[in-house]
Amino acid sequence: MVSNHEQRVLLIVHQLDPDCSMESRLSWFRVLHAASVYPTTVVCAHVTPNCQYRLSDMAPRTRVLELPHSRFENFLIRFGLFYLAYRLWHHRVLRSVQSIHRRQPFSLVHQVSFCGYREPGECWKLGVPFVWGPLGGTQNLPWNFLWQLGFPSVLGEFFRNIVNSFQLRFSLRVRRAMRTASLAFAANRAVQRSILHTHGRELPVQLETGIDKISSTPRKLRVAKAPLKILWAGRLESWKGLPLLLKALAQLPAEVAVEVRILGNGKLANSFRKLSDSLGLSEKITWEGWPPYTSRDTYYEWADVLAFTSLRDTSGTGLLEALAAGVPIVGLDHQGAHDIMTPECAVAIPVENPVQVAADFSKAIANISQDSHLLLMMSRCARERAQHYLWEGIGERMLAEYDLVLAKMPISSAVVSRDPSIFDIPPRHAQTVAFRGEP
Repeated sequence: MVSNHEQRVLLIVHQLDPDCSMESRLSWFRVLHAASVYPTTVVCAHVTPNCQYRLSDMAPRTRVLELPHSRFENFLIRFGLFYLAYRLWHHRVLRSVQSIHRRQPFSLVHQVSFCGYREPGECWKLGVPFVWGPLGGTQNLPWNFLWQLGFPSVLGEFFRNIVNSFQLRFSLRVRRAMRTASLAFAANRAVQRSILHTHGRELPVQLETGIDKISSTPRKLRVAKAPLKILWAGRLESWKGLPLLLKALAQLPAEVAVEVRILGNGKLANSFRKLSDSLGLSEKITWEGWPPYTSRDTYYEWADVLAFTSLRDTSGTGLLEALAAGVPIVGLDHQGAHDIMTPECAVAIPVENPVQVAADFSKAIANISQDSHLLLMMSRCARERAQHYLWEGIGERMLAEYDLVLAKMPISSAVVSRDPSIFDIPPRHAQTVAFRGEP
């Protein structure tokens, strides 16, 4: 056998940054955990200046190959053809890592992000164990909610549903990568069922994202007559379902006082504001825009409740951020949210039709606003639930799966058991090298 320090792993991510998008953060933390044990090479399209500054926190013998999008790929992206550009980028990634692989063979390759199933990349062709995921993106917007979307959103979601279902079943690249993968994760149980139904493979479930901290300050009992503080966070796009919350607020009894803050931006911002005004909610809602990730804690500390209305989402990082802050959730009970929410920390709203959802949301908000002790108990349970989604635990499970995959290799290449004490003292003086372009 050889030690784990002689097993080289390759991680493919699109963007690497702990403070940008959900995809870039999940990439960052998975890279950190892989690099804490294995000599790790990371290929990404973009490393932000902030990430370059913090790369010194990574383990020794880690290098990052930054392979930016080409001019032609950027041209395609500007004209809305992102996935075509993304596929071309993966072709260049394969050529780059093949030259490295010939000189210093990799023991395992992990396609990390984007987490959508439809683009498996190309590095499963390297001929070494291939890990894929966690995978998401199989979910469609519920058909009976399409009619509430305005034109052209209704057409866009209608065709997305059709194309998404077709691609999941018939994409040859997805099928070949799924067959080749030594291990693939489903980001939630809905994805697990979809993959089992279409590809006949039952994947283990592991949420694609996580949190790195939990508030240590318990909530205090809310003053009963104070307005209930409701937070909504997400892109101001049709599939995020903000009108469901607005219509629910309009149905609240007059004696139920609320304050609402909307975190988000997007092309439907003006449309949603007009809807809010037409429903008589302008005095209750503050539109906050989209603050930097590092400053969002303030909003969760302010909130009593998080409203989650997304009509299609693999998970919803805002759910985890709310739980970590001790903020209970009122949310749609489907897709990834169904796995995250429990009755102790959330009110799950059945997803049957828009009229029912708005009515149930309104009723849930009214009930919580009238029971401060219930809200406090749910807040305590929220922080307990958040423990399941700490990156420390997610990273350990990922590394354990790496061990199992590598253990199935020939005996000359098998990995030995890791020393768990490696996590007791985080690496401080990393010798990380960042590259640009092809090696």
